[in-house]
Amino acid sequence: MRPAPQVGLTAKDIAEIAAARGAPHSERAESAEVTPEAMAAAKEILEQIMSQLEFHVRVEINAGETNRLNVVGEGDEKEALGALIGRKGERLSALQHLVNLLLSKRVGEWTRILVDVEDYRGRRERQLRDLANRAAERVMDTGKMLQLEPMPALERRWIHLALRDHERVATQSIGEEPNRRVVVLPRDV
Repeated sequence: MRPAPQVGLTAKDIAEIAAARGAPHSERAESAEVTPEAMAAAKEILEQIMSQLEFHVRVEINAGETNRLNVVGEGDEKEALGALIGRKGERLSALQHLVNLLLSKRVGEWTRILVDVEDYRGRRERQLRDLANRAAERVMDTGKMLQLEPMPALERRWIHLALRDHERVATQSIGEEPNRRVVVLPRDV
């Protein structure tokens, strides 16, 4: 039995979901094969940018599922770092893009590293993983698909990753930027 379409889904959204149900979900690798040398180079680039902006901070390397550089400040500097994040992380995304452009030029190939400030993105990732798990519970309880709010690609990716191995629900991104969103739906068993 197919769940009834949710209010707010267009005919195009419903067709997109139906087409995706039969296709395997593909995720773009965010930085799966970044070498330790590239991470060190990215750290150096970010430290130089912070110095030019007159921020007295340290840059930490966090390797894992997504390679991450985290800018950490002390005292008054910690408060001032909010200016690097901007509204909904817009400045942080621009800083990350700049670091990745400079890094890619240095290493000779496109390399993608996540830049974070005071674990802003880390906290957001944890919030979205919790949201994904609550959405999965609701979908299992109701048997109906659930639309999440529109979000940037990185945040959608975190939702997909949180539920990729879930046995009873699947995820699909629908819509067009900047209104692209994740739909959580029951898996066909």
